Amino acid sequence: MGSAKLKKIMADDKAHLFQNYGDRMPVCFVRGEDSCLFDQDNRKYIDFFSGIAVSSLGHRNRALSKALHRQVDSVLHTSNWYYNREQIEAAALLTAASFPGKTLFVNSGTEANEAAIKLARRYGLSQGKNKYRIISFTNSFHGRTYGGMSATAQKKIHDGFGPLLPGFTYLPFNDTKAFAKEMKKGRDICAVMIELIQGEGGIQIAEQDFVKEIFHLCGKNAVLTIVDEVQTGVGRTGVMFAYQHYGVVPDILTMAKGLGGGVPVGAIHAKNFLPEFFPRGVHGTTFGGNHLACAAVAAVLRQMAAKSFLRNTRAASAFILGELARMKKQFGFIKDVRGMGLHIGIELDRPGTPLVVRALEKGLVINCTADTVIRIMPPLNIPPTIAKAGMKILEGIFLEEKQQ
Repeated sequence: MGSAKLKKIMADDKAHLFQNYGDRMPVCFVRGEDSCLFDQDNRKYIDFFSGIAVSSLGHRNRALSKALHRQVDSVLHTSNWYYNREQIEAAALLTAASFPGKTLFVNSGTEANEAAIKLARRYGLSQGKNKYRIISFTNSFHGRTYGGMSATAQKKIHDGFGPLLPGFTYLPFNDTKAFAKEMKKGRDICAVMIELIQGEGGIQIAEQDFVKEIFHLCGKNAVLTIVDEVQTGVGRTGVMFAYQHYGVVPDILTMAKGLGGGVPVGAIHAKNFLPEFFPRGVHGTTFGGNHLACAAVAAVLRQMAAKSFLRNTRAASAFILGELARMKKQFGFIKDVRGMGLHIGIELDRPGTPLVVRALEKGLVINCTADTVIRIMPPLNIPPTIAKAGMKILEGIFLEEKQQ
């Protein structure tokens, strides 16, 4: 990993770029193929991270590549002053994959959450002059713009940026009693914002009873439900959207990451009664929903609509979770294994970053979040042979750790 090529890349990075990402992992990927990546020296790696759950179809996916090349040769951008066939097609596919409603395309996950926050406030204030407060939950992560950051209940995300936007209340995740108590006294609440699986929070999964109570009380009190599926959406949990595991339907759904298969795009999808609260001039974006991004969305959603696609995702999930359950019995430093689909966390009793570095040295790309949780998020169409090879590398790393 210390080749002359890499050292030159690392020096140039420090010379020309902000260093807000700290010391990056010591590798520069220059190409990909299916569920594998290749570095500056043409070394091969198995991708169990998908660029933070973004490369949902892996790398150089033929259908996605064909759609993007066709769009590049046609038109990239005209702006939202004009009709856009690619937007319409992508939105129709999203409705088919989720629930009846309308879609607003943006550029990223945090922009999707910003739009959801603004829409919820507009709706709430139409119901009463003080109905503006939004509830979110401890260890959540909703983005790094001011609205998303203010909705995020993590002090480390807030530090150095105060004052935050007012009007957000943080409650304990999976604490039904605390939520019911807050709702009982909160006539000023306009919305509840929740991740059903907290990715940055360490792959913490919302309990069924907790989610059911949120939706029951929100419906009873005319409070909007916003489900943040920036990371869990578009097949990541083995179904199109994680809310479908819970038998509920949100008022507003936010998404990004895997939506474009690697092309930057985000969206909110809202029930049909809500778009009227965003009349002309109230909210917009120059680049959001451009022709290229929406061509990518359509290509991704068309592939995932095939019945075999998510069936294969669930099969890969069952294999990986089964292997991890076996390893948990073998390695005492694994405290817990949790996840849905290919959104999996391995909680250790020690910092996980050293294992991430060791995995990279052996040709496996993984990640650590919340200091001690290894994240496994491969492409959703990972072949069984590649999944098995990746798990073999991971088991070897755990064996080394046990022997130290």
